[in-house]
Amino acid sequence: MAMDIKQGLSRQLTKINMKTSTFMEENKIKTYIATLESDIGNLKNQSGELGYNLWLDNKFDVEKLVPLYQEIAEKYRLIQEQEKLIQELEEKNRQVLGGGAQQAPPPGAAGGNVCPQCGEVCVPNVNFCKKCGTKLR
Repeated sequence: MAMDIKQGLSRQLTKINMKTSTFMEENKIKTYIATLESDIGNLKNQSGELGYNLWLDNKFDVEKLVPLYQEIAEKYRLIQEQEKLIQELEEKNRQVLGGGAQQAPPPGAAGGNVCPQCGEVCVPNVNFCKKCGTKLR
């Protein structure tokens, strides 16, 4: 029995560590995406200012804008890469920790809570899932 408790605690600590690690990595990626989006906004402003000034001087040449447009396109590509990394993190989390789609409660489980994370049927009036620790209410 003590060994079961120890193994259960060990599994829960592993889940918490993985969730924390994933959360931190995801937030790091989201911060990078926000920086890229800010850079894109600045580059668009620069290209607009440059284009307008060239137009004012009757020297409009799209070739002078191309490097800015290429830099904007590269930043959008980097954002797509980062969004793909977030999806991969979420998928890895689902594979390791389980969860995802909510399962239908088994017959006779009426009145219990079904965990939205792992589908475990929990007794009524509990705050957290006994299997994965997700907050139920």
